[in-house]
Amino acid sequence: MNSRILAHILVLACAAAQAQTPASAPYTPSWQARHHLQLLVDHAGLALPLTHWPLPAAAVEQALADLPAALGNTGVDLEGARQSVLRELGSRRTHASLRLQLRNSAEGLTGFDENYTPGSSVQAVSEEKRVDSGRLSLAGRLGVRVEQAPNSLQQQFGGSGSEARYPLRLEGSAAVLGWEGWNVQAFSHRHWWGPGWQSSLVNGSNNPAWNGFGVQRGSAKPSQSPWLSWMGPWNFDVFVARAQDPLVVIDPQRPQPQGFLFSGMRLTMRPQPWLEVGLSRGLQTGGAGRPSGAKNFVKAFFGQEVNQNPGDPVDSSGQIAGYDVRVRCPQSWGQCAAYTQWMGEDAAGNLPLPYKFMSLWGVEQTYGEGRFRVFAEYANTNAYSLPWDSKSLQFPGYVNGVYSQGYTQGARWVGSAAGSGSQVTTLGWMDAQHQRMLKVHVGKVGTSVGAHDPRVDAPHGDLRGLSASQALKWQGLTWVPELSWMHLDLGQDQRASKLNTVRVGVTVQTGL
Repeated sequence: MNSRILAHILVLACAAAQAQTPASAPYTPSWQARHHLQLLVDHAGLALPLTHWPLPAAAVEQALADLPAALGNTGVDLEGARQSVLRELGSRRTHASLRLQLRNSAEGLTGFDENYTPGSSVQAVSEEKRVDSGRLSLAGRLGVRVEQAPNSLQQQFGGSGSEARYPLRLEGSAAVLGWEGWNVQAFSHRHWWGPGWQSSLVNGSNNPAWNGFGVQRGSAKPSQSPWLSWMGPWNFDVFVARAQDPLVVIDPQRPQPQGFLFSGMRLTMRPQPWLEVGLSRGLQTGGAGRPSGAKNFVKAFFGQEVNQNPGDPVDSSGQIAGYDVRVRCPQSWGQCAAYTQWMGEDAAGNLPLPYKFMSLWGVEQTYGEGRFRVFAEYANTNAYSLPWDSKSLQFPGYVNGVYSQGYTQGARWVGSAAGSGSQVTTLGWMDAQHQRMLKVHVGKVGTSVGAHDPRVDAPHGDLRGLSASQALKWQGLTWVPELSWMHLDLGQDQRASKLNTVRVGVTVQTGL
């Protein structure tokens, strides 16, 4: 679905009558809570889309409250899943938290609910405050994070902000105004748009938080509007943020457009209990040396002057758009699902749909009364990567001639952590009860893992890797030791990005 259609859906959505859901802070679950939420969707009919994070915390609370008091006997511990999610929601709302991660300076493949920083970091987040005065409501919280520089290819540091050795961020902060069922919000957070567990091709957790302003539907309930009721549980999110990008391109003939604006749009719906569909879009516009201002942003937002020919006015923006689908298996097949995500150039100015797709494919299954989840996921970040594109020549995605730093934030890939031109298969195993995860990665990296700097020959090539983590309770704290190894066979070692990488760390978490 292209930018024009998404814009039309936004107009319809704003015109539709909405239930009054009070404002709440954005919520992205831990991987354990996401696992439990997925069990409740697949086996108890939880009315919530789960390929779109963050969602408003009140939307998740509301969906859980609407479940029957008795969840029935399905061979899955659904009541245990519900209570686990409620505990996490309650803790985040009523308690401040502190998270300290100590790890050596080493790069890795970031998946859902994983820390992108190739080194140590510390983050504190306050409890959430909510004020509901009827028609208007307010919510907010404050977060602060200090980390080692996330650009694993950066050799020199100086100053503050994106060039600092230890940048200070407001990640976890949010100020939300609720009105007529919509949340108008200023925020600093990361996203996860898509059904994958290892990769999101459009907006994932591999990059620093976006500091932005946006509008998101406050609930996920099916709409009462006859125009939108067919969508089932749904959410819509649109935001604008300014990139925090260090200087990685020094070329007078092709200067880097630092400080560009990034705009994201996503519509997620569950038109059938077994089907979830997502429509996503990301665009880069403005920045140093590029057309900017309100007029250019409107052109970019509506997909005008994109993919221009030589001699035409310069491109208004660089854009990516596409679709994702998750399909639950028939109950007779067992506790399984399949998913895919396609992201390509948003060619709304010339063609009715995006094309030149990068692609992601995955299957997953739970067992042991819902305690365990296994998945196999393949991500191809080359354009023309769909099986029926065999007659078209593939080329690396996430890079273009307009934004020379690539599709990045803080010099880190905004989509898959495997970066541009990669083909990576991940096998994962989760034990939600003991909070244990194992992953194995094989494939080929086209450019670099995690971070991108077009000036350097970063480690790439054939990839082999594995990672493991395990949560433990001790002295009233949660301790999560981690160990990972990654081997690449081409390129040159660059600071925290190396041909052979061993990452060792421990995360300590506590409520305050």
